[in-house]
Amino acid sequence: MLRVLRSRDYRLFWTGSFIANLGVWIQQTALGWLVYDMTKRASLLGTISFCGNMPVLVLGLVGGAIADRASRRTIMLGTLSMIALCAAALAALTAFGHIAIWQIVTISMVSGVASALFGPSMQAVIPSLVGEGELLNAISLNSVQFNLARTLGPAFAGFAYAAIGPHGCFALNAAGFMVMVLMIARVRLPRRAPGAPPPLLRGLGDAFRYVNAHAVIRPSLLLAAVMSLFGFPYIILLPAIARDALGFTEAYGLGYLLAAVGAGAVVGGLGLSAVGEIARKDLAAVWSAIGFGLTLTAFATVRTLGTFAVLLFILGVLQTICVASLNTMIQTAVHDGMRGRVMSMMTVILFGFATTGALFIGFVGDRTGVPAALAGGGIVITFAATLVLARAAQPAARLEEV
Repeated sequence: MLRVLRSRDYRLFWTGSFIANLGVWIQQTALGWLVYDMTKRASLLGTISFCGNMPVLVLGLVGGAIADRASRRTIMLGTLSMIALCAAALAALTAFGHIAIWQIVTISMVSGVASALFGPSMQAVIPSLVGEGELLNAISLNSVQFNLARTLGPAFAGFAYAAIGPHGCFALNAAGFMVMVLMIARVRLPRRAPGAPPPLLRGLGDAFRYVNAHAVIRPSLLLAAVMSLFGFPYIILLPAIARDALGFTEAYGLGYLLAAVGAGAVVGGLGLSAVGEIARKDLAAVWSAIGFGLTLTAFATVRTLGTFAVLLFILGVLQTICVASLNTMIQTAVHDGMRGRVMSMMTVILFGFATTGALFIGFVGDRTGVPAALAGGGIVITFAATLVLARAAQPAARLEEV
């Protein structure tokens, strides 16, 4: 299960990513609590998250095309440095008492531009860091580090918020990204195959036609889109659940909820890595999506911390299995010349679509309550994933008839 960590370059990449993501979740927890404390509006949580990830929607595909044309190392180092500077600016403004919502939105958008360019290159280099047959392990363990950070980061932030303030939490995020810059600088990446890439716009058009004609990639991206729009906003809107549904008045309550999601995701990632190669990753993705949707519908009926924690743990398990399975299917099927552009589509879906969904669900939640709004998204996911399951089961049925 952990043999992929024997690769020096993957180990550096994994360690740097974990440290940076730890800072991300510390900042996200502190920022969510700060914003909701300033405004008491769930819609603003969705709005700020949307503004921060809007560049992913607008520039994510361009970032993929650039990743197929330019040095992925240079792209990663430059964008990581910019994200660190944005976190440092947020820390300075908060420390001197000059923070305002418009400043948070502006800094979030600048950081989002860097993230939009970083994501496709980061996704595209993973296969080059591991040996043949170890891609599922690499992607699963990458999910583990992300979600281990999501478990530890919020729990730490919940207590650090009172001790060092939000500005201290933002400064920790800046330091984490600078550590990742140093780690990525030491990673050895293979030379790219020579050849003149197509013009930017034509390259994007080629990618859309490639995906539309691909029997594996197209349905994988469609399922990820439904999950991201109607399900993944639950993480963004957790500050509203912590305050309004559970009555927490301190940031540690939000930390507990986010830690429950992260713990489930770590279990899901380790379990998937332990199982190893799965013959029908499409069925694993679809069944986990159905389970995710059904679990989300239960938000409408529960009001206790223990029950919410259990539901969030289950969501973390199922979300990781679904996303890792879809990611592995796409990474295995895509041609390397298209990898940056196709993985940029996955980045846009997982981050841009989630914040778009949070914007909508946040507005609905202001009127109906956030748990009820999220439960409605769970119904949509369950219905859509059931339709995909009916199509995914058809090849197996035909094989049995033969």
